[in-house]
Amino acid sequence: MVRATNVAARQGGSDEYRGGRGRRPSAGRAGPPLRRRSADGGAVKLAGPAVRGLLSGHPWVFRDSLLRDLADVAPGTCLRVADDHGGVVGWGLFEPEGAIALRIVSREEHFAWDAGLIEDRVAKAAALRQRHLGEGVRSACRLIHGEGDGLPGLSVDRLGDFLLIYKYSRAAEAWLDTLVPILVKQFEPAGIYLQDRLRPVSADDRRPPAFHLAGKTAPPEFSIAEDGLVFVVDVTAPVSPGLFLDLREGRRMLESLAAGRRVLNLFSFTGAFGMRAVRGGATAVFNVDAAARSHARCRQNLQASGLDPGACTPLDGDVFKHLERLRVRNERFDLVVVDPPPFSRVGNKVFSALRNWEDLVRAIVPVLAPDGLLLAISNASKLAEEELLQAIGLGAVAGGRDVAIIGECGLPPDFPVPPAFSEGRYLKGKLLTLI
Repeated sequence: MVRATNVAARQGGSDEYRGGRGRRPSAGRAGPPLRRRSADGGAVKLAGPAVRGLLSGHPWVFRDSLLRDLADVAPGTCLRVADDHGGVVGWGLFEPEGAIALRIVSREEHFAWDAGLIEDRVAKAAALRQRHLGEGVRSACRLIHGEGDGLPGLSVDRLGDFLLIYKYSRAAEAWLDTLVPILVKQFEPAGIYLQDRLRPVSADDRRPPAFHLAGKTAPPEFSIAEDGLVFVVDVTAPVSPGLFLDLREGRRMLESLAAGRRVLNLFSFTGAFGMRAVRGGATAVFNVDAAARSHARCRQNLQASGLDPGACTPLDGDVFKHLERLRVRNERFDLVVVDPPPFSRVGNKVFSALRNWEDLVRAIVPVLAPDGLLLAISNASKLAEEELLQAIGLGAVAGGRDVAIIGECGLPPDFPVPPAFSEGRYLKGKLLTLI
């Protein structure tokens, strides 16, 4: 299996929370003035339900809520937004394609989307991370999380000395040239890269690598740290550099539970959960992933972290086949962590996190010891929490076990989300006991 299909769309859940056309922005210059439409040009009126959503803090206006056609508007134009009586309710950046028509950037009556405001929001985002992460902000964290920081349609990760921008929006292309020098000024990175995420993801997805925007070019591999563990990353990698930053709280939870337990890590990628289990005192750790190079990276990370590089037993290939082999061998685990990608392909078999959670849990049940723990993580934003929990329940009961939620984990503080923005709360982590 190609790794890109096994971890696709994890930088944010839907491919945005977690669309590639458009020009590449020039590196290291302020660029042209930001596009704006004067308030005198008339406001975009919305249907009533959309106004309520906007006033609740939801940052998107969907195209079917618009009361007039915007076909002649340039991407990224800042438009005044009004209710059906003409009262101003905010300002939004125009998206020319897809379900999202406007990305709200202000709810004030008078507003200008310009370089000064963008710089102020970047500074506020940096201050939030410093308050909540402390020294952790210097190695690996999300510096800008799109709508949660008032900078919609993109996100920015710090990976050691380098920054990686994820672009999800054509609207963001209109101000990307303005953002880059602001990032240089605020964070002083060695270099900046951009990953284009405009295209939707599929099981056959093949993404181009991230490309260089500003500063120095990055080495093929370099190290970052998280909670004292070291991870080798590649900032140009098409899907993930090698560590999913949004899973930090889940990794901490697993480490706190690992002591004295046999741990099975499914869809292990570069082994971050397995490494946490090793350091947490697990008696055995098995990593299952389709890509042999992911296991090699795990060994590399273990050694770089001062741990036994052979501490995790690697199992290459299809998760379902390995679960059946472990069942036949009467292997039992006290703690199973499963973090499937939205899609994966092994041979002709496609796994979908939207459809196959029930089958996955049913296959896990026979290898989970009595009173064992299951840490189930979903990053598919289109899979509602109720649907996920129902699928987990159906799989457990079909396997002959009762199941109960005993803990939860979600996004860390460097991934802020407006309360009304359910699409942004894509990551769902459930700690379950099966009896």
